Amino acid sequence: MTQSQAEANRWPILTEEDEQAVVEVMRSGNITTNPVARELEQEYAAFVDRKFALSHNNGTSALMAAFFAIDLQPGDEVIVPTATFWASVIPMLWLGAVPVFCECEEERLGLCPSDVEGRITDKTRAIVVVHLWGLPSKMTELRAIADRHGLKIIEDASHAHGASWRGKPCGALGDISVFSLQGDKLAPGGEGGVFLCDDEAFLERAMCMGDMMRMLELQTPAMRFAGTTFGIKTRIAPVSAAIARVQLR
Repeated sequence: MTQSQAEANRWPILTEEDEQAVVEVMRSGNITTNPVARELEQEYAAFVDRKFALSHNNGTSALMAAFFAIDLQPGDEVIVPTATFWASVIPMLWLGAVPVFCECEEERLGLCPSDVEGRITDKTRAIVVVHLWGLPSKMTELRAIADRHGLKIIEDASHAHGASWRGKPCGALGDISVFSLQGDKLAPGGEGGVFLCDDEAFLERAMCMGDMMRMLELQTPAMRFAGTTFGIKTRIAPVSAAIARVQLR
């Protein structure tokens, strides 16, 4: 049996299982707040051994939620890799934060730990780690640097579904991690993203930024009754969530 080059390169690979998942959402009559999004969150949290997950309409909005969750302020500096997609950097500009570009290693394409250390100032608040093309960055060294200087790590694992660093899954290595579910990614949903963390305070701030429909679920009273905050909705579409669930398997 021969296969054309176009067929060999086809991605994503969608099957009858994906089609059935989409049909089930459509036939449910609920194509806005369908529980399939919550199911996707639970499965992603289990996939990377995280306590909390929040689905998003794309990886960029999930990164925005991550920057908002750590309470970046205007003028705060965030160390970012020179080799990355623009979405790893641009969302922080909406908060007035300043990206500080750092050299990447030739071998793994991730942040060079020694260069990171040299770029830390009294304004530095976080480090964005990107596992480019599925190659995990040197998280042991980067985690040690972050802990030594009291910095948060935002882990952009958009290329790294299923990858691991020293036995621990990518997506469980930063204070907050983000996956993209865009159609070219390893576990696509068409469009979508996932925000993951272990700190409930980060989760609540992320909800306040982009999921006003879930405000009453928040456990901190001052946040739960704060109104609709920004009134922004960045939640994933149920049809995308349905596809992403199948692809994650």
